[in-house]
Amino acid sequence: MENMVHDFLWAWDESGPFPLKVYVPSETPLPLPGESERLKLQRVPLAGRSRLARIAAEHLWLPGQLRRDGAEVLHAPVYITPVGAPCRLIVTVHDLHVYTHPHSCTLTNRLYYRLFMPQSLRAATTIVVYSDYVKRMLAEHLPQVANKVVTVLPGINRIFSVLNGYTGYAAVERKFNLPQRYLLFVGDVAPRKNLPRLLRAFREIAVEQPDLQLVVAGQLAHTAEERLRFVIAGLGLQQRVRLIGYVAREVLPALYWGAEVVALPSLDEGFGLPLLEALACGTAVVGGPGGAAEVCHEAVAHCDPYSVESITAALRQQLRGGAQREKALAQGLAQVQRFSWRRHVAAMADIYREARCGHGVAAARC
Repeated sequence: MENMVHDFLWAWDESGPFPLKVYVPSETPLPLPGESERLKLQRVPLAGRSRLARIAAEHLWLPGQLRRDGAEVLHAPVYITPVGAPCRLIVTVHDLHVYTHPHSCTLTNRLYYRLFMPQSLRAATTIVVYSDYVKRMLAEHLPQVANKVVTVLPGINRIFSVLNGYTGYAAVERKFNLPQRYLLFVGDVAPRKNLPRLLRAFREIAVEQPDLQLVVAGQLAHTAEERLRFVIAGLGLQQRVRLIGYVAREVLPALYWGAEVVALPSLDEGFGLPLLEALACGTAVVGGPGGAAEVCHEAVAHCDPYSVESITAALRQQLRGGAQREKALAQGLAQVQRFSWRRHVAAMADIYREARCGHGVAAARC
């Protein structure tokens, strides 16, 4: 989510039709555009120091600052709007995991989002989602706000391309000592990511293809890594699975490009960005239902994430190669062209104008 907000700000800095004031944490790991005609940045005190400090700044400091700034519209890009904000509100909802898969969320996340998200969505003039799947989930779980939801496709960062993957691969191969052939999983190890079932499916594939390994890229907390290594050992895959930890974003194109298949058989994805990034790099993908299936369309080998047999069959299909795989890869490269940050900026500019006029998603521009 943070990367998508970051990409949106860079895209607005390139093509936004009017200035935005952006409230950003005092400490952020992502490089942001500098001050420009289109972006005016204000650091939020304490907001980067801890989650509790960020929440306090959002709900206690920000409403007063909005009042002092004379803000007419606030866009909250990640689920929650400040309590008592003195202006019209737009909010982006990336997924509804706290409703669809609450067991995969921490207790604090469940409590916080179940408490604050409904009131944020009720207060919003417009609710932006990145897929029609999330739009349907909102209608199912929070039907009272369904008439305010609009799907606005995001973009894909330009670093994700076949050319960048190809030219960067040799250095990335050396850096991580990558195997010659590998499947790739990118993400965290939250229960909804379904990594244990992917490991069991890979065990079946590993018997058939002894030169194939599984590379898992993503930051792991110490306890999560211990649990994952326990599962890997229990399956006898210690020599076939590589945990390479956190991977910088600029490394991902080469990592995607070098993979035989990128697999993300999640129980639920609001959007499934890693699969689109992999398609942009010319790599075959396997994915579960929900937003990932929607945005990848016919370019993904679909699987039932609850079935190890289904995941195994989808992996075999992509590894087999042939005309079907080549067709899916061509469809993938065509599909990613639908996702443009420039078009997203233009659509959001319309939504901002409509909110400023006091209208919702169906309103005409002022």
